[in-house]
Amino acid sequence: MVFGATGKAGRTIALNLLAAGHDVTAFARDPAHFSARTYPGLRLLQGDALNAADVAAAVAGQDAVVVSLGDSTNPVVLKFGARFGVKRSTVPNICELGTQNIISAMQAASVKRLICISSYGVGDTRDQLSTVYRLWFQALQLAEQLADKEQQERLVKQSGLDWTLVQPVGLTDGAATGRWLASTTGGRRKRTVSRVDLADFVAQILSSGQYGGETVVLSQLTISERDFVPQTA
Repeated sequence: MVFGATGKAGRTIALNLLAAGHDVTAFARDPAHFSARTYPGLRLLQGDALNAADVAAAVAGQDAVVVSLGDSTNPVVLKFGARFGVKRSTVPNICELGTQNIISAMQAASVKRLICISSYGVGDTRDQLSTVYRLWFQALQLAEQLADKEQQERLVKQSGLDWTLVQPVGLTDGAATGRWLASTTGGRRKRTVSRVDLADFVAQILSSGQYGGETVVLSQLTISERDFVPQTA
């Protein structure tokens, strides 16, 4: 199942898993935002990741869980919008609180496989951010979101589940390339990767069982490396 299924990454992951032949439960506060179409093998489930009972009911009977929680609101709007009457759509620590509920539900239901979509520059790769990335994050006022991801990763690593943390670099709406570097040592190539490639990677590791207990940075290969597809490091 996929938590955060109405976000751009979550929706892409859910649809990709459907295309790969998986039955998918898409969990969201408003499933109507997922798609106007219906898909064979798709179960849309309404609930709030902050509600432990909703999460427990959704997780029971699942084979694996993909967590793609986050706040899709523009970070500049999040920081300055209150001055103009803009209300935030979710709590600042949605990743931490929602993931805690998901982990507790998985432990209670004996569901072991967890793939959590985090972000490059968090946890294991915090110290590998380049100066350009640091300035970019500062300019976009991303400190709040990154702190939330830090706590989310801490919970995942302490969960005792069969977990994988995926840290994509900057996500884009670009097409699938099938060309990426999946690095467990923090290495990266380009500063962006498409959401479709991220979804393909998630589908692959769900099927293969790879990267249990590991943090994986996902980035697109450079043009000169296109003959090497995909890569691991």
